[in-house]
Amino acid sequence: MVSSNADAAQRVRTLNPQRYTFTRAVQDWYYGLIPLAALNIIWFALVITIVAGPPATAAMLAVARDAAIGYGAEPKNFYIYLRQYFRRAWGLGIITFLGTLILVTDLRFYSDALGGNPLLFNVGVFFLLYVLVVWIEFLLVAWPIMVDRPEMRLRDVVRNAAILVLKTPAASFGLALLVALVAIFSLALAFLLATAMAAFVALLAQHYLHIQAPVLADFPPTVGEVTAQAKLEAADDEEEQEA
Repeated sequence: MVSSNADAAQRVRTLNPQRYTFTRAVQDWYYGLIPLAALNIIWFALVITIVAGPPATAAMLAVARDAAIGYGAEPKNFYIYLRQYFRRAWGLGIITFLGTLILVTDLRFYSDALGGNPLLFNVGVFFLLYVLVVWIEFLLVAWPIMVDRPEMRLRDVVRNAAILVLKTPAASFGLALLVALVAIFSLALAFLLATAMAAFVALLAQHYLHIQAPVLADFPPTVGEVTAQAKLEAADDEEEQEA
């Protein structure tokens, strides 16, 4: 009975992932308001240095995961994660930079090249903007996977993130739209940009990943939940007993 209730709750969350993601992110951010605000300022300062930008982003996502699973946002863990994910985060950071650079360069090039033909210009620019949005959706999934599954190779992180985004286009677009609204609101209120945005977006990404792909998020099971690995083991035991 408990397991069926947990499965039903998971189905409800999956049907409306943006609402559940936003609600849980608000709750976790509120409960960890002071440490997350302090860590957001530290993240902002490290990103400006560029060298520490990717590791700081990974560390923020790792702290957000701690907050999401009830361990709390501990500032001391941020520095531990900063060192732990330094090389790994730079690997994904290079992929992020190169992919973004290619898309932005293509967008500028084709907008200039097709400027004389309104029809081709609108179609080409719209298509590239769509690809750019999908790329942002991919990054919002790939970075938490990279953090949550440290044993997974980066090429597998990229592959799994791409599969998840392509399998759930509407939900992924909703996540990107939600993050865009948070960014616009944070830019309008500059203090939120420094004290809240990165932490809140990290919480959004972690909760969204947990809803859409619990195995990739690798959150510890709550009361009544059964992990995917446990389900596989139970299925194997049943097959062995039948044999």
